[in-house]
Amino acid sequence: MSELTQGFLQKFGVKVVHSSIYHPQSNPVERFHRTVKRILRVLCLEAGSDWEQAIYPALFSLRTVVHESTGFAPAELVHGKNLRTPLTLLYEKWMDQENEGSHVTEYIYSLINRLKRCQDLAVSQMEQSQQKNKVWYDKKAVKREIREGDLVLVFATCRANKLSPHWMRPGKVVSKLSDTNYVIELPGKVQKSRVYHINMLKPYYKRADQVNFLLEEDDAMNNEEMEIPYIDTRPNDFNVDEIIFENNLGDKLDNEEIYQLKEVICTHQNCFSNVPGKTDIVTHDIELTKDDPVLCKPYRNSPRQNEILKTEIQKMLAMKVIEVGFSDYASPMILIEAPGRDPRPCIDYRKLNQITKTKFFPLPNIEERIETISSASYITTLDLSRGYWQIPLSPNAQRYAAFVTSFGTYKPLRMPFGLKNAPYEFSRMISQILEGCEEFAVPYLDDIAIYSRSFKEHIKHVRIVLRRIQHAGLTIKLSKCKFAQGEVKYLGHVVGQGRRKPSELKIEAIQNFPRPSTKTDIRAFLGLAGYYSKYIPMFSSLAAPLTDALKGKNRKVSAVWTEHCEEAFLSLKKALISFPVLYAPDYRQEFILQTDSSDRGMGAVLSQIGVDGNEHPIVYLSKKFSGVERNYGVSEKECAAIIYAIQKLRHYLDGQPFTIETDHNPLV
Repeated sequence: MSELTQGFLQKFGVKVVHSSIYHPQSNPVERFHRTVKRILRVLCLEAGSDWEQAIYPALFSLRTVVHESTGFAPAELVHGKNLRTPLTLLYEKWMDQENEGSHVTEYIYSLINRLKRCQDLAVSQMEQSQQKNKVWYDKKAVKREIREGDLVLVFATCRANKLSPHWMRPGKVVSKLSDTNYVIELPGKVQKSRVYHINMLKPYYKRADQVNFLLEEDDAMNNEEMEIPYIDTRPNDFNVDEIIFENNLGDKLDNEEIYQLKEVICTHQNCFSNVPGKTDIVTHDIELTKDDPVLCKPYRNSPRQNEILKTEIQKMLAMKVIEVGFSDYASPMILIEAPGRDPRPCIDYRKLNQITKTKFFPLPNIEERIETISSASYITTLDLSRGYWQIPLSPNAQRYAAFVTSFGTYKPLRMPFGLKNAPYEFSRMISQILEGCEEFAVPYLDDIAIYSRSFKEHIKHVRIVLRRIQHAGLTIKLSKCKFAQGEVKYLGHVVGQGRRKPSELKIEAIQNFPRPSTKTDIRAFLGLAGYYSKYIPMFSSLAAPLTDALKGKNRKVSAVWTEHCEEAFLSLKKALISFPVLYAPDYRQEFILQTDSSDRGMGAVLSQIGVDGNEHPIVYLSKKFSGVERNYGVSEKECAAIIYAIQKLRHYLDGQPFTIETDHNPLV
């Protein structure tokens, strides 16, 4: 900065605040440049070759638009009043306003007062806006701190391509300027020390140095056994401190408990990898009902889709999940592209599945799993790395499961997604691995939940499960694991600490669900909301207008949308948006069963008295009356509700003391 500029800023009381490099969030000039670039982009499209003639009107409009943070236009803060835009001139002409003259002195004082008032209001509005933005930002912000002398990676641009930032060489932290700014020394730079924001930094962990041994043979030692120490130079694919940080365990566990958890994870670090392992416990085989070969032509894809498929196949070849081969069976490969997700290659095994013998293995009950885990105080969830790919295929299954693309034929070596019996085979393998651990570990496909009431028990349980997974040759995807949590997201629910509630993402999906226009849309909404029917009292009665709208043989015609349908649609949304909470059952306590009925259906709620002396709901139950049941009398409907509730909740009430409560006096 030149001396002239410094003198000018000092004369007018302007304070210069330097922002850290590559962090435009702290510099409003960068935001202004972004807005100007967007304006220029629009001018080039709309004005064509005459875009430069529209620059001045565009800048004029930019200076007269009210700023969101200050509540004033930039011109209004500089001149004391906004500029006369074409709309202002048109307004003055319509209103026939005349400009009343004033004395120069009065005008100067009025201008000073206006500027002062605009400044005060702008500062006040800016502070409120900053406070509001800070509250929203701090909701997901995590406090980080780097010590002097630590090595860090710097997220910055290189000279070759300034628009492509990447993580640069490790630098050394020289000093800490504030909670967010650090002075970093980078070797090989002209300016060795620079100020970087903490969001542009991440810790650097140096790999273990490789050591080579030179051994010289000695005749005197030929007959002796010599032990050579081999150093494992394979770098860790994870950092334990980062795991503790991402799971926010510093706020939940003390130092001793964190140390015990670190010791368990480090002991079984070979389990954690993004590369699928290979188990020797089971081998998947395919048995066909007839010997007619399934030979399909490859689907035609666009050049872009073919490039994606080639990339994914190369990854699968590198992981030795598939191999190039030929077979008299061939199913086509397709590319699944969904909004908001990366393209995913899949194999269309529909024809092969039609002639495959079905294998049966009981899948666990989701509701039972959720209730079991919700009663725990400490929960760990493990997610296997592409679990199906960790099960090898038999030579016979490799022949049947071969797939074809427009650029080659391949044979899978591991169990692919889409096979008819793949879920049952995988569930059978996990069941064998966790045999004897049913009291503290429950699987559901590739999700394994470990739950305990105390931390001491939890460490023991986690150690047992990790040891069994390691012996089975399986690998776990660390980025999807949660350790020693009080609450976790599991199968669309948030469970833990004796409670469970719907997942916020699922509730948001129900909230944003558009008004149904066809019967298919109504079924989709009822399927989504029905998954959480146990959270809603009298769900069947509330949804009765929607289920009535589905009547008719044609399943895809437009539905007759009435006021009752709209009311039911909004009522179900409102019931779930309130984030209802259910509690885990305690089979040592007495149950309370409350029943009720209406003209459309019957309902019940099972509850218990908690430690705090309040009554807590465990599950809600409801059923829409059939045509015959609607003709029942009031007493018969109330009695039918009691019978229905006891039958449906028998797995809770069998062998347990419970009390029935009803508001119908004749039954009492």
